Amino acid sequence: MVRVIRYYISENGMLKEVDKERLEEAIWIDLVAPNPDEAEFIARKFDIDLQDIADCLDPNERSRVEIAEDYDLVVLRSILADASDQDRIDTIPIGVLLTQQKVLTIRVGATFLGAEVTSDLKRRPPISTKEEVFLAIIQRIIRDIEHRIRPVERRIAYIQETILSVRRRDVAKGAFALSNSLILLNTALLSDLNAMSMLPKARNLQMTGDKKDLLEAVENDVAQLYEMTTIYREIMSNILNAYEFAESNQLSTIMKTLTTISLILILPTLLASLYGMNVSLPFEGDPNAFWIVIGLSAVAVAGLWVMLRLKHIL
Repeated sequence: MVRVIRYYISENGMLKEVDKERLEEAIWIDLVAPNPDEAEFIARKFDIDLQDIADCLDPNERSRVEIAEDYDLVVLRSILADASDQDRIDTIPIGVLLTQQKVLTIRVGATFLGAEVTSDLKRRPPISTKEEVFLAIIQRIIRDIEHRIRPVERRIAYIQETILSVRRRDVAKGAFALSNSLILLNTALLSDLNAMSMLPKARNLQMTGDKKDLLEAVENDVAQLYEMTTIYREIMSNILNAYEFAESNQLSTIMKTLTTISLILILPTLLASLYGMNVSLPFEGDPNAFWIVIGLSAVAVAGLWVMLRLKHIL
């Protein structure tokens, strides 16, 4: 696990990483998996409750907004994409602490760096205040989630095409993993949406009209992503139901075939058993008795096979 604390100042409307010596000038402090000494230093420096820092580092922490005496705490679920597994989508919490002059982020893993906050935007807005830093971070979190969700539609289409074919078992594991990931991501987006609706209550977040509009647009994006994952979740549920039906149908076909074969073999087995008894039977003294029994067995098997074919059982 990479442990690091980065300090950023605003220079000409851009974020620039600086050394710890310029802590007082920093507008954004980014803590990635801080050790206890680092966490205690930040808590003492900015009068932050150590429990709040610990909560932000808890992988299962829910999204929420809390108003403390000296700061506001915003916890959101951020994406943690695993490039090696296209069907697994993990989320981790990212805590955003707003003081009067600074933004502090606390997270378990470095999902993005300061230079990447606006790197994928065609029009990069200037960042000179903590409110602009906060909005840029929120936008980056949502964009990362959106970029991870977009390819899911193509993956679902492939699974849907394959799940009822003979190759369905090749995609079954991935289908179940994707379904579970969508459930978790859908829940995370709902909690993010609920937390963002509470942002107007933050005391250390001074939003002008333009910034309020931008925050509302981001909230709408989260709502759309939530609706999208809800739809994908329902589709995957239907696909997995179809997979279970196909597997059950195949098992039923196998059992029917085995039962039919057993039924066909009953008649020759019965004749062979009868002629193996130590009692008087027809053709007992006939030198061709063996072939007669074989012939009767063959006729019985052929007759039963024809009957089952006519009944569309075979």
